[in-house]
Amino acid sequence: MLGCSLSVAACLLTPPPHSEVSRASTFDVPEVLGGWELQQQRGQLQTSELRLLQADDHWRRIYHCRETQQVVVVTWIAGPSGPLVSHQPEVCYARNEFYLGSESTRWATASRRQDFRFQTLKPRLFERPAITIAHAWHDGNRWQAPDSPRFSFAGHAGLQKLQISIRHPVGTTRQATAAIQQFIQLTIDAADTEISRRSRFPDTARASY
Repeated sequence: MLGCSLSVAACLLTPPPHSEVSRASTFDVPEVLGGWELQQQRGQLQTSELRLLQADDHWRRIYHCRETQQVVVVTWIAGPSGPLVSHQPEVCYARNEFYLGSESTRWATASRRQDFRFQTLKPRLFERPAITIAHAWHDGNRWQAPDSPRFSFAGHAGLQKLQISIRHPVGTTRQATAAIQQFIQLTIDAADTEISRRSRFPDTARASY
């Protein structure tokens, strides 16, 4: 559905603070986040994508907003850092279907500990929808989307990548961006709640990463 799209929300189970993230980690997002509900579990990426990315673990899910009827596609993938930072969303989508609608921008969550990069691609056929994408990598400390990911993550053997995308009518990029930002912030808040719970009840916390 999304071609070479990868992995765009934040970490519910934050990995331990070390430079190499486990490549076979369990990352999860609640089935309900505020007004967003899990609509469909899409399963695996295409075999060609997994081979290209050398993926060790991944999933893709679709969430639906009850209030606005918007739909986001969320993809998470873990693997070696080289392939994960080499494939940017703007070069992975079919060039015969989309073109760059604007320069990418970086957005930080309310706590400013996590940041994501946003990019809008416009359709070459006007009657088709545009697509706005947010993505970030996790290095074991936080989600981040640096300007030069190859340089920034050069010392990391493994990473995780998260990507969230939404298709929308041309001219509604602001609304689409706001929807993704809301989804990310809700996930960050859920992560903080889970981390707090685990710190108070360490014996009942489930293992992660």
